[in-house]
Amino acid sequence: MVIKHRIKCFDSELLVCETGQNNYELTIQASSNPLGFGNSLESFDNEEKAVSAAEHFCKVYTLARERGYYLKDKKFAKADKEMIEISSVFGSSVPFETLALQFEN
Repeated sequence: MVIKHRIKCFDSELLVCETGQNNYELTIQASSNPLGFGNSLESFDNEEKAVSAAEHFCKVYTLARERGYYLKDKKFAKADKEMIEISSVFGSSVPFETLALQFEN
């Protein structure tokens, strides 16, 4: 696995890793423990899509963390709130502003 792109995001780092021919994984790892390649969030068939998804996910992740959510098993979780699947962030043509409404307090 080769790291192709890195984005510092809130308290974490997003990595786009090439895992094979035409296969890229977006992973997340805590900035406090930068060993390894992190936890896989999603796979993509080209680097451009993976980098674009990482940038978009960073915006949503930052918003979610600022509103008290955290990642748990590929879902955004918060006490007394319904979990939000991270898959709703990827491959979605839903504008950021609309996604942000899911994280209202």
